Amino acid sequence: MILTYLTYISLVTGGLLILLMLISLIGGLDLDFDLGDTDIDTDAGGLGVIKGGLTFISVTSWVMKLVWATQESPWIAIAIGVFAGAAALWLLSYLFRLLLSNEENVNWEMTDAVYQEGKVYLRIPTAGEGIVRVKVKGTERELKAKTRHNREIKTGEVILVTDTEGEYVIVEPVVRNEF
Repeated sequence: MILTYLTYISLVTGGLLILLMLISLIGGLDLDFDLGDTDIDTDAGGLGVIKGGLTFISVTSWVMKLVWATQESPWIAIAIGVFAGAAALWLLSYLFRLLLSNEENVNWEMTDAVYQEGKVYLRIPTAGEGIVRVKVKGTERELKAKTRHNREIKTGEVILVTDTEGEYVIVEPVVRNEF
């Protein structure tokens, strides 16, 4: 009798999980809500509380059913089920974070790069221009760069963005004192 209940629990929670994921992927449904002055974000940026709970319950109940059907001890089934549910929750959360790490914030300005360190991608000649890689708002960007120093900045050197000039960032090499 309990095996039947575990099957129903697993199927209902799994079905709800799939439905919520499809709705959020296709329609962009975000289950966010506010509590007073704090903002609780239950879905954006990860798996979310509701989807995480459904994942845990669905996998736990299904694995408990399978183990209990082959074992006589319900405690072994519960332990293995809880472990499998936690592993599934961690794996799904990891995959979501991996997918969302490729998101890019497109709302940035050239001045956001000022006072950020980066590396030279294409060398910057004394009176010329090159390309640098600088992390701006969490995303590494390739920017056209010039220098006001009287020396070439070679590929791979660490630079500091000091100013902007039109479509260029003005950079200077970072000199590290090593004692």
